[in-house]
Amino acid sequence: MKILIADDQKIYRATLHAMLQPFGECVVVEDGEQAVQAFAEALERKDPFRLVLLDIEMPFMDGQQALVQMRLMERRVYGPTLNTKDFACIIMQTSLDDPITFITAFKKGHCNGYLTKPVTRDELLEKMKNHGLI
Repeated sequence: MKILIADDQKIYRATLHAMLQPFGECVVVEDGEQAVQAFAEALERKDPFRLVLLDIEMPFMDGQQALVQMRLMERRVYGPTLNTKDFACIIMQTSLDDPITFITAFKKGHCNGYLTKPVTRDELLEKMKNHGLI
């Protein structure tokens, strides 16, 4: 499985990479612009990411904006429905425990899940199981 990890904090990138490395190839980036670029390149190569972990608060482009861009790219490639197996499982993460942020991620960006930092291995694996990734 191909996995994209986007977080501006080095400790979270390293922690998520350590948790996810046993499950596939991990690409790690520091901001939303890099995440969108990596996502686009993977789609162009027809080697898309199956799992994306996006921090909400990142420089240059936040996770919410990156999420919207990623879903737009997928719609162009796979068609307008969000009920396709081809779409990536995108899980948002943040240290903010804010219901408005949750709602925005789900309604506007159509994310598949949400985790509050610090993310635990058990929480992450549960989300992955729920989405049929492991």
